[in-house]
Amino acid sequence: MATTLYRSTINLHRPTAGTSGRAAIIRQVPWSGSRCLRLLPRAAEADTAPNPSPGIGELIQRRKDIELEIKLAVKGEDFKAAARLKEELEALNRKDPVMVAKKALEQAIKEERYEDAARIKAQIKQLEDELGPAALMEAGLITTQSTAITRGIKVQVQSFYLPTKSSPSAGRYMFAYHVTITNETTDAIVQLRNRHWIITDARGKTEEVRGPGVVGEQPILLPGKSHEYTSGCPLSTPQGSMEGEYTMVVLSPEDGQWAETIEVKIGKFMLDSKGPKAI
Repeated sequence: MATTLYRSTINLHRPTAGTSGRAAIIRQVPWSGSRCLRLLPRAAEADTAPNPSPGIGELIQRRKDIELEIKLAVKGEDFKAAARLKEELEALNRKDPVMVAKKALEQAIKEERYEDAARIKAQIKQLEDELGPAALMEAGLITTQSTAITRGIKVQVQSFYLPTKSSPSAGRYMFAYHVTITNETTDAIVQLRNRHWIITDARGKTEEVRGPGVVGEQPILLPGKSHEYTSGCPLSTPQGSMEGEYTMVVLSPEDGQWAETIEVKIGKFMLDSKGPKAI
């Protein structure tokens, strides 16, 4: 397995306002006088995430059962049973509001109906408020990573669970997230000035965190350049989500002054104790 290294510094939020299909850990090791993160395989933890609402939970479990039955039927060349099970799966998906929203969103984006896509995303947000992030993660609407692009500035995030810094019995779950910000424009020079995070736990409790820069820096990004960092967040539940935006300023080529201000979106991603792990 290839080893991945990240040069970064961990900075935990203080509340004020794998590879091979296996879970992984990040091990902090000395490197050129700095700290870095190394991705290594790790066995899955036994933490139990809160169940979504019973109706959605039953749909999710039944879907998994049917998908397994279809694979077994195909392997045994019982194609009649596989066809029947596929029909049952499709009927089940039509009853699941999360799956309906996911398919509608995919279709709207495919057909470039962006106003409809925005409306469906709002519906998904409402579903999250009602069902909790666990149900949306099971349906594939939220994962432990996200990518968002605003006016040529791309923000990619991957979150990790920190079991060695967590205490489930005390209701404390620690997470890290690695961020890569890339200026994909050909002529704009930007500087990150402020950050704004919206952190939601599995109970729907929301906390907002605002502050200057990221891990004590306000990086300047030239065209084609990237900035990476790792930070962290505590939760009182084994699952949750984060999203937000960076406030950036754009350098004016006319007078060399920081002129225009833009809000660069950070796409929503899961914090999940059953997801990739780090130490």
